[in-house]
Amino acid sequence: MAGFRTRGRVLLLFGLALGLCIASSASGKHSSKKELIRLIPRYSTGQVLRYSVQLRMKTTARATGPIVDPEGATRFSQSVNVILRLEVISVAGTTNEPARLRATYETVAASGKGDSFDPDAKAFEQEYQRLQGRSIEFTLHPNGRITDITGLEDVATDPSRALELNQWLSQITLGASTPQRGIAIGAKWSSEQPVAGAPLAGVVWRTKSAYQRNEPCTLYGANSRSDSGPGRPEAASPAPEECAIILTRSGTRERPSERDRTPPVYEKNGLRTSGEWKGTGETLTAISPRTGMVVSVTQSIATHMDFTVTAAATGNRVRYIGDTQSQAQITLLSVSRVP
Repeated sequence: MAGFRTRGRVLLLFGLALGLCIASSASGKHSSKKELIRLIPRYSTGQVLRYSVQLRMKTTARATGPIVDPEGATRFSQSVNVILRLEVISVAGTTNEPARLRATYETVAASGKGDSFDPDAKAFEQEYQRLQGRSIEFTLHPNGRITDITGLEDVATDPSRALELNQWLSQITLGASTPQRGIAIGAKWSSEQPVAGAPLAGVVWRTKSAYQRNEPCTLYGANSRSDSGPGRPEAASPAPEECAIILTRSGTRERPSERDRTPPVYEKNGLRTSGEWKGTGETLTAISPRTGMVVSVTQSIATHMDFTVTAAATGNRVRYIGDTQSQAQITLLSVSRVP
């Protein structure tokens, strides 16, 4: 069995997979007497958006089994700060057609540390630093689906980095995945999706969202800008723009039909898994109804894991117990056009 350094990376991967999940398009309720708005992003070819992405995560974990690393870190914290450049490569003339976009890690800073010497902490920092300047391209559909991703294999060899970027993009384009018929203040909708990469089968991440209110976008770090010409940032509007505020609460649940908790990838390698995985989270998203663009995302997530991995052939087992708390902040810095 692997030492704690490997286990710590596994827990961090799972924390990111859960911590960056958000609501997707689903059925909801709204009043027909209220004005409905559609929050589909209104992109134009050549447009460039820059987002600040800040992630803080603390993990406490321990493992028991045949092989234990007594010097391995039991507490690990990581910090990631990224400026993500989103460029619109092409877009049709209507909001009902897909858009092709390019996302680039414009600047990257990351740090990680444990409560004892951990060589993986330095590797974590170097891996993120290698992302600077790297790009991927993808197609965003009007219903929020992201498809035809190219360049992921060049961006990161670690699957967790690819998963992380995909989740960030899902949050930045959240407006496209709200109910397509439109929403009004008080509207509610929900969704479910399996937790990808979890060591336990049948774990589902469920989200419930509500359009709570309108507030000035400036309260969420936006500059209330509108297109002002090629290569120049957008100029300030005379009055603060109103943003739609979406509150999403989320949590895990287990599918009752899943009696065998072992995912296929574990079973294929002669392993059996059992235990529990619980998580809760809250996300506040500010979206401009005028442009459909996400202005700000503030998110906090807590997960608890207690599961056992058993080798079917030998009966050797390792038990993982871990708690993760993460906070993420995504803020729109500017919108401009290229010549």
